[in-house]
Amino acid sequence: MLATAIVATAQVQLSPQVEKDFDAALTLYRRADYGAAAAAFGAIVRLTPPHQRTTAAVVMKAKAELYGENAAEALKTAQSFLSLYPRSSYVADVEFTLGLAYLKLNDYEQATAALLRAYHLAATREVAPTLQEEILASLDETINSYLTLDQLRRFDSFAADANEQQYLELKLAEKHIARGDYPTATTTLQEFRRKFPRSLFDSRLSDLEAKIMKPKELKLGILLPLMKKSDFASREKEVGQSLLQGLEFAVEEFNAASQQHVSLEIRDSERELSTSVSEAKRLAADPSILCILGPAFSAQALAVAPVANEFHVSLVTPTANANGIAATGPYVFQANPDLETRARAMAQYAVKDLKLKRLAILASSELTSKSLAQTFEREARRQGAEVVAIEFYEKGMSDLMLQLMNMRRKAHLAADDPYLHFSDRLARRDIAKLQKLGVPQRTLDTLLARGSKVNATDLLGANARSLLDSAAIPYMKGNARGDSVGVPLRIIEGLYCPISTSAEIGVVASQLAYFNIQTKILGTGEWNNLAELNANRMYCKNVVFESDSYIDVKNPEYQNFVNRFTQSYNKSPNRNTLYGYGVAKAVLSALRQDTATREKLRDALSDLRSYEAPHARISLAPLRVNTWLHIFEYSQESIRHIREINVE
Repeated sequence: MLATAIVATAQVQLSPQVEKDFDAALTLYRRADYGAAAAAFGAIVRLTPPHQRTTAAVVMKAKAELYGENAAEALKTAQSFLSLYPRSSYVADVEFTLGLAYLKLNDYEQATAALLRAYHLAATREVAPTLQEEILASLDETINSYLTLDQLRRFDSFAADANEQQYLELKLAEKHIARGDYPTATTTLQEFRRKFPRSLFDSRLSDLEAKIMKPKELKLGILLPLMKKSDFASREKEVGQSLLQGLEFAVEEFNAASQQHVSLEIRDSERELSTSVSEAKRLAADPSILCILGPAFSAQALAVAPVANEFHVSLVTPTANANGIAATGPYVFQANPDLETRARAMAQYAVKDLKLKRLAILASSELTSKSLAQTFEREARRQGAEVVAIEFYEKGMSDLMLQLMNMRRKAHLAADDPYLHFSDRLARRDIAKLQKLGVPQRTLDTLLARGSKVNATDLLGANARSLLDSAAIPYMKGNARGDSVGVPLRIIEGLYCPISTSAEIGVVASQLAYFNIQTKILGTGEWNNLAELNANRMYCKNVVFESDSYIDVKNPEYQNFVNRFTQSYNKSPNRNTLYGYGVAKAVLSALRQDTATREKLRDALSDLRSYEAPHARISLAPLRVNTWLHIFEYSQESIRHIREINVE
């Protein structure tokens, strides 16, 4: 162990060979051969008795371990040095190395504490100016990127001296400005001037004061998968670039028509989680940026959401639809309805508009489809419908016999409706009771003449069973025995089918027809594929499904937009262009001079209701997730728009 190898003593030996070995180890270090350098410095440290390069070799060993991606060993080496040589002239440098090691190990509070100790020592002892600058730069970066406001306040309350306190209170003011909280920043700076009329940080203070006094530039941050480092076309790249063109066009129009001027700060997320987070932090640290538009995909949006909440900057994702993104905090908004909203919309439409009371679910076993199925079931039951069966199939399956025969069986068992047999089994007194319950005599005569077997619900309504029981009229129960696919199953009034891809349309629809389940198909957005629906039109009659967008190409306003965009970009807008344009317009509609702070813009977005964008209506109140969807129906080889639905 290092601690046992080094023996602190006032007497050291001068050794020419040690000097040569130390120079050789330094050469390895300068060549960035950090593993070999750490081993060479370690060998020098272990030499006994202590010599003129013992302490310097320990310092360099820690640095070589740090830059050789062995932060844990660097931590141990630095801690041992500080324990054995607390008065060494190298202590500030070692504390600096210790802080960087903690930083690499993601222990940000310990990193800040070590860097503050290094900063304090550098200010009170003779330390090279370059080292002082490096320590201060690392402190700035660590606090800006990793420390919360509360953590910074705690460090300020335990400042080692007035110089450290000045630095920390300066950083507090910077944090407030980064969040767009100019009133608190102003108060902090005024208090600073009162307590420290003469400060080492006068220049930085003046810059901050000027930044607060300067008219605020209105700026939006953009974080999209532009994939600039890739020369290859990809879906992600097309999505990012189309969204960006829509966003830019909306801002151009806003600037042309408004006295205010909005600029864009564009960052490429590359669709990498780590890049998304680091670029979001760069945007959030700029106090002039009032809002970040993006990312485009759910995984990146979830990764970036904590940054938005930490820096108090609104994040509006135009297309991400996973559940729970907006729920991460008050500064995160989803302009695209999430999965829960989509499933709830279809359940409400089925029960309220189509008046369907007995439903079933056939879903892909993929995670997204399962989530949709579970939410639909909950909402359908909440609306008063009965869900008689839920069946899942593996992606790629073409034979759904097991699932659909199970569904037929469960439907029969769940229905269990009472049946009346108008033969000699039904006594004359029971006929009289049925007449008293409201069945017309003419109907009863016809049923008796034919000896019919009928579902009592058709005669007496939904309360048939309780009415028959109260009147003591004998009846038979329906069941699944003898079920045959030759007999149409009409018990299920609506079947929710959250497929995972439009390629499953043909499989699901044809299998439902083969197993003679005659029902209304309720689809998800994946059913919005005219080519697949037409290819399977004999099975897909009157399928209804939801979509997050509806473009009325005959609308003069839309045609005008297309003409303007085409003139600017020499190409027609696509669906993602419309998403970007619409979301930017919605955000800009909330951006006025009196909302030109992060907090006020967040409040304005939280109150945004029913903004009419070219592709959809956008409402972010009350839960910061868009609640508007469109319902479509496929009929006669075309898709027609049925209505908008708002799921609050």
